[in-house]
Amino acid sequence: MKNSDLPATNPLSPALTPELSKFVENLARYFESYGIPRIGGQILGLLLVAKEPLSAEDISAILKVSRASVSTNLRMLLQVGWAEKASFLGDRTTYYVFPENGFEKTLAIEVQAISTLKRFVDLGLNALPPGDEARDRLEAMA
Repeated sequence: MKNSDLPATNPLSPALTPELSKFVENLARYFESYGIPRIGGQILGLLLVAKEPLSAEDISAILKVSRASVSTNLRMLLQVGWAEKASFLGDRTTYYVFPENGFEKTLAIEVQAISTLKRFVDLGLNALPPGDEARDRLEAMA
């Protein structure tokens, strides 16, 4: 890959437009309401609108947040499948992108998790005698 194929050092420079900033912040607040750190939501929003892969340094500069916080939240986004590493020949920097079908993959994982939980609930229901008050809690989950 030629150096001209490498991502720019700050592909959204000098900063996000006011409209994109609002999108990123609204997305961050939405995910924060579900327990995801606000900066994680900001990074997710940024990856969704980025024209090119971004390095952790790019993300830190664009969002004006600490590099350590970016690293911590990128690890979380990588784990849930909402960020993916990208690299380029001749460049030792690690870049990040929003993966193709990222939300669909996450939904598939959630469906599998719910299916597994349902099997556990069924095992519990089968283990409890009729009339046991714990059955009510398990039946509410089923």
